[in-house]
Amino acid sequence: MMSELSQHDEKDCQMRQYIRRPDKQFWLDLLSPPPLPTQADHTRRTRITRYSLGAAFALTTFYFLLSFFLGFTQGLSVILLNAVTMACYGMGMWAASLHAERLARLWLMVTVNTHLAVLIFLTGSALGVSIFGVTNTVLASVIFDPPEKKSRLFFMGFPILCLILGACVFTQAYVDLSAVQPMLISLMRTVNMVLATLSVLLILNVFDREVLKAEQYLVQERERSDRLLHAVLPPKIANELRQNDRMIADRHPEVSVLFADIAGFTPWASKQDPEVVVSLLEKIFSRFDAIVARLGAEKIKTIGDAYMVVSGAPDPRHDHTHIIARLALALLDEIKLIRQETGIDLDVRIGVHTGSVIAGVIGAMRFSYDIWGDTVNTASRMESHGQAGRIQISQETRIRLAEDFKTEYRGVIDVKGKGEMATWWLLAQ
Repeated sequence: MMSELSQHDEKDCQMRQYIRRPDKQFWLDLLSPPPLPTQADHTRRTRITRYSLGAAFALTTFYFLLSFFLGFTQGLSVILLNAVTMACYGMGMWAASLHAERLARLWLMVTVNTHLAVLIFLTGSALGVSIFGVTNTVLASVIFDPPEKKSRLFFMGFPILCLILGACVFTQAYVDLSAVQPMLISLMRTVNMVLATLSVLLILNVFDREVLKAEQYLVQERERSDRLLHAVLPPKIANELRQNDRMIADRHPEVSVLFADIAGFTPWASKQDPEVVVSLLEKIFSRFDAIVARLGAEKIKTIGDAYMVVSGAPDPRHDHTHIIARLALALLDEIKLIRQETGIDLDVRIGVHTGSVIAGVIGAMRFSYDIWGDTVNTASRMESHGQAGRIQISQETRIRLAEDFKTEYRGVIDVKGKGEMATWWLLAQ
């Protein structure tokens, strides 16, 4: 009994998947106007035009040579028509080579439809050439840009009209085909049906290939823009910006903020060429960035030769103070290595404070993820009131580090804008 009930419930569940409320947004999307054409759309249609001109020239050449091979002397007018059409397709390819794309499109469509109409008049329904009306209609639907709506409609309607007239009105051939063997006429009719079908498949295949190219290009551009976005914003913030347009602003109750300033850099930079100065800064901050990424902190920005980092935002973490402490010690070791490599008398002055901040993204032209609050100001004061080659931390940071790190009490100092504050030196882990 229980198994029967479960089977009934399963069937009922499956039925509800089909009998459900209509997807309103789906139908609204279908009724919405098409998106504006892009440069990729124009490039795709340009390529299809050139492919079509080449294919039409090759096909007409095939029929022209076939007429001679079969000894189709009675249809001299058909032979001359194919010769003139070949010349017209050649002129169309010449226009395309000069980047006269619109002229090439119109030339192609006028030629291919005139060729079809005259062939229907000359041969009637004997050779079945009216089937190429389907090919011409498909070609017109994919070759024109959206602003060329009238041209598209005309060149889609004209071959359909030719198809109808060839089947209902111009059934008798104007040229004398009585001397042509019935087997050859049947063969030509079959060949025309096969080639018309292959032409449609070729057009659709080329269109599909060009669409895939455009989509691949868009995917590559999207990946490139994502890399650029992640280069200037934290991954979490970059994903939020990509998914919605809401203002990104968050309050983080507890983070640790680090400020580092390169001591001795300004006097040295004033005597150097700009390229040398930028090269050194790039070397220092690139190595700092690698350490920040390795320890899992978040670089906020550089201000001149100053460096600002936060831990605990945008992704909260309970060990943010320990992360910043390890980072500060690692930055001291790294600047010592750079001093040994370059021989330049450089050092770094570091300040750290822990507290709450507000974080968010600002800017319309250039996005910037930043943090604000008294915690940021205090961390900056810890750095500016510190000493080169040392890490000054506030009492709030010292409490959270507990006994995990070795510290030395500096004493009470007068901090600009804050008054007297008890501070410590961070020495080692």
